[in-house]
Amino acid sequence: MKIIDQRYLESGNRYSTQPCLLSILELEPVTPEASEKLQKRLYNVLPGLRRLRGVVGKRADAVPPVVELVQQTAIELRRLALNEVAIGFVGVVPNMPGRYRLVLPSVAGAPALAMATQLLNAMLAGRSYNLKAGLARLRLLADRRRKPRGHLMQTARTILMSVMPKRTLSMPGLFSSSYLTAGAV
Repeated sequence: MKIIDQRYLESGNRYSTQPCLLSILELEPVTPEASEKLQKRLYNVLPGLRRLRGVVGKRADAVPPVVELVQQTAIELRRLALNEVAIGFVGVVPNMPGRYRLVLPSVAGAPALAMATQLLNAMLAGRSYNLKAGLARLRLLADRRRKPRGHLMQTARTILMSVMPKRTLSMPGLFSSSYLTAGAV
């Protein structure tokens, strides 16, 4: 599975009154047995996923359980990093089999979804994933995005500094009389 497209949507969009992240996930078929094993492993690693079953919106019946697990994992990782409750939506992309639409809150939504896909891909392949390091990275990203950034303050002096060159171009003899008379002839 991989994220093939993402875009941020302003508030008052089709999915939410709040700004959110719309992602398109491409998924290779996963057997029901593999998705059940994956769900059990995820519930052991992230026990909070059990509470999310009825919270997350589903826009179509054709969504495989693995796609819902990706979305729920991203929401749970975001909750663990930010300590915020969030909801999202999941649905199919029309006329594109194997592609699914995920809508998540915009704050730390992209890093949480990327981490969720990495975690699920590792678990499906039987590899380990350092969840503590991933959550620490997610917290740092979320903290950095929450802090207001400083604004550039321009004063009259800085405006003049940006407009006026530090050195003036000097061409000796530019205004000499021989130069001016030669141009007049």
